[in-house]
Amino acid sequence: VSIDMALAAQEIGMTVVVVTNMNTTSAVSSRHPSGKKLCDCGTIVLDNRGCKGDAVLSFAGMPEKSAPSSTVSAAAILNAIVGRAIEIMLERGEEPPVFISANLDGGDVHNRKILEKYKAHIFYM
Repeated sequence: VSIDMALAAQEIGMTVVVVTNMNTTSAVSSRHPSGKKLCDCGTIVLDNRGCKGDAVLSFAGMPEKSAPSSTVSAAAILNAIVGRAIEIMLERGEEPPVFISANLDGGDVHNRKILEKYKAHIFYM
């Protein structure tokens, strides 16, 4: 599905940012009918530097590993991208539409203002 989405996005001219594990990718064959791997479908490809197979914990008496590293690394990579995007917007004099925790005083009011401003772009609303 990820490959299909990336290919469809490229077809309509979108920039596709891929976060993938190149250690696993370079060791396996494609399972997609096109023969492509996710890394072949990105305008920008970011390697999460995971180990082959992604799982990092070994257990005595069990051949399978567990605890994928991609979950943590992808979250860190994507949060870093969001942080840099905010910096770029501020450098341009723009106001980044950043939600704050609804648990903070004023959070609901702040977030409602953003939702109202961008409701034409938020299709689930």
